Amino acid sequence: MEIAATPWPIVGHTVAVEMLARAARTGQVAHAYLFFGPEGIGRFTLARIFAQALLCEAPPDERPCGRCSACQRVERGVHPDVSIISRETQAAGDERGDGKHTRISIETVRNLRASISLRPMEGRWRVAIIAESDLLSRDAFDALLKTLEEPPPFVVLILIATEAEALPETIRSRCQPVPLEPLSRGAVAAELTRRGIPPEEAATIASLSRGRIGHALALAADPEALDARRQAVDAGLEMIESPLAAIAGARRLADTYRRGQRDAVERQIDLLLGLWRDLLLLAGGCDEAIVNADRRDRLARLARQWTLAEIHRGVVATLQALGDLAINAQPRLVLDHMVTQWPQPR
Repeated sequence: MEIAATPWPIVGHTVAVEMLARAARTGQVAHAYLFFGPEGIGRFTLARIFAQALLCEAPPDERPCGRCSACQRVERGVHPDVSIISRETQAAGDERGDGKHTRISIETVRNLRASISLRPMEGRWRVAIIAESDLLSRDAFDALLKTLEEPPPFVVLILIATEAEALPETIRSRCQPVPLEPLSRGAVAAELTRRGIPPEEAATIASLSRGRIGHALALAADPEALDARRQAVDAGLEMIESPLAAIAGARRLADTYRRGQRDAVERQIDLLLGLWRDLLLLAGGCDEAIVNADRRDRLARLARQWTLAEIHRGVVATLQALGDLAINAQPRLVLDHMVTQWPQPR
């Protein structure tokens, strides 16, 4: 199991934890870090624990202790020396209440800069965690760059992103990179089992989570979410199995997209991409690596109908749909084109 050697309460990410623990212990802390990796992999959890380690009241070798007042207040999100910004916190502080928060604004970053310019109230450091830093507006990036160029000596900035390349080079070059990779299925399943999840269910959730421990824990804690995910998988399989179901499903997704539920549509297309990936793995004889292991038999029947080239065409068409939606192409055309490019069942 990929457990860090330090006492930090986190599964995996051993190299990152050792590096951050050493920095907190010695006081040789960079002024800015960039935590990047897939959503649900533990980026924010690691950032919060690092903030605890920096502000912990215990001796250096015992940080973070998790018991002192500082650790507990960081855990609850109420420590005066820790600031967190995201689209969610921005929306919560929006007096207009119009809910339009697709990007983190320059006003939010300016407010953050004003707060972190003040000396810490209690600890040695003032920590700012910028979740979804890849969703800062262009002006917000420019405002953040000013702080990165001349940071106060007591400030530690932690930027969180899915991909480092989504941030401007001027931002990336001023941050200590902390890449976070998916965990192995065994590590995720072992952690779920340790928390009381039956082994068979833990193995299923570990497979579905694709190494994202946060996603796995969320599924384990919410049976309804796990059931909804299974229903979405079955709906996706129906689309792949039947051209008529594919067209109908594409129209439903387009309607959902037009109603403003873009994230939900992108999640469903990502799920479809995962199904095509599983089909490609099964056709290539790599069945142990498939994500949707609880639908192995149904997937295997489909995989036997097509050649590798045909399945690959399904992968490419689905991946292209995600890319086209990302550049705001017309959703009805994108989704109709996607399903018409899929191979036909025999």
